[in-house]
Amino acid sequence: MEGITLVALVIFLATYLGISIRHFKWFNIKRPIVAIIGGMLMVFLGVVTPAQAFQSIDFGILALLLGMMLMVVGLELCGFFTWVSMRIVIASRNQFQFLVMIMASTAVLSALILNDAVVLLFTPIVIRACRLIKANPVPYLIAEAISANIGSVATEVGNPQNVYIAAISNVSFVDFSIRLIPLTAICLLVAISIVWIVFRKELGEDQKSPPEERSPGHRNFPRLMTRSKAIDREEVMKQAEIGKIHHSVFLVLGTLLVVFVGFVLSPLTGTSIALVAFMGGASVLILLPLFKRGTDTRDILKGVDWTLLLFFIGLFVVLKGVDVSGLMAEMVSLFQSISGGSLGTVWGLSSFSAILSNLISNVPAVMLLAPFVSTIGSSTIWLTLAASSTLAGNATILGAAANVIVVETGERMNAQISFWKFIKVGLPITVVTLLISIAFLQLFV
Repeated sequence: MEGITLVALVIFLATYLGISIRHFKWFNIKRPIVAIIGGMLMVFLGVVTPAQAFQSIDFGILALLLGMMLMVVGLELCGFFTWVSMRIVIASRNQFQFLVMIMASTAVLSALILNDAVVLLFTPIVIRACRLIKANPVPYLIAEAISANIGSVATEVGNPQNVYIAAISNVSFVDFSIRLIPLTAICLLVAISIVWIVFRKELGEDQKSPPEERSPGHRNFPRLMTRSKAIDREEVMKQAEIGKIHHSVFLVLGTLLVVFVGFVLSPLTGTSIALVAFMGGASVLILLPLFKRGTDTRDILKGVDWTLLLFFIGLFVVLKGVDVSGLMAEMVSLFQSISGGSLGTVWGLSSFSAILSNLISNVPAVMLLAPFVSTIGSSTIWLTLAASSTLAGNATILGAAANVIVVETGERMNAQISFWKFIKVGLPITVVTLLISIAFLQLFV
């Protein structure tokens, strides 16, 4: 291993550990700062040039995130999230139903639109709903991130890596969806079951409580649901102001609808989804103050999580160092040697994609593996790359951008998700769903 490659490896590992383990007696630093420091070290130690560092920053992803965050803030200012959280709570008899509703709705939306956008919209909803029912939001936030990743497997517009694959492969939108929707449905059911098993003590009913305090109609539910904590919906309704939502919300929702249609049509129109999202966010920034008295652009801009954008900027530079230093080439060569040259098979590509996605996140992993996959030219291998990189993103917080968004947004709203607690549920779900994916793609695709 050459000197520059070794330097890149050390910086990458240090950055990864710094992001993963942030709380010591002598060390307490935010993830965005760790990522920025990692990127700065890549430049200062000569792994990447300043020009390469600047070129590595994906302004499209940043514009996408900024545009969606502006619309999320607009909904927040209109009282939309409180209203939606109340509707979710009222529709749920117990915390198991609440969990299923969150995971199913997140997965379906993530299949229709970009999963990063979905979690930007849903994370505040989940946190507010949990606080209304006096439940710990952490299990539900983890479930939300996992279901967003799984749901996004289904279509070419579900996540950034699928959009990238759609742009450079010959797999049509319809063919992609027909072949992967069944896999998505199976994996979602598996994920719901594992999330419940892992968090059943936190979400389950206190066994000392008398029968009359349990969920209404509990005898008619399966055992899995009878043990779920009941939700006192009447008490929640007394405590919350259900109808407090400003009419300007229709402006923001209308903008979101146009943006979502733009996402779906982007493969046909050739318009970047980043541009669609940014224009939507800019429209809310300009128009909402005109429709909602007492709100100005500064209120909207204050609600944007600028540190999240800094986090991605730092990671882009770190990942560029992994690429240009030859570290990525070393990793591919090592895997080919260990696996006997099986990288071009369903199981081989799934395995390496899963490992790589959790080292450098799934979007850059797909970008680095795409040239190799294109030499094979098989639609099954393209679908394998899409499914494996996305499902593998559930293993750790850094595996997918959606995970990072949920964690950072949760932290901003005082809902702390530890790196290890995420792995506790994410890793088993990743292993099981990847095995299902490999079997499904080999047998039915």
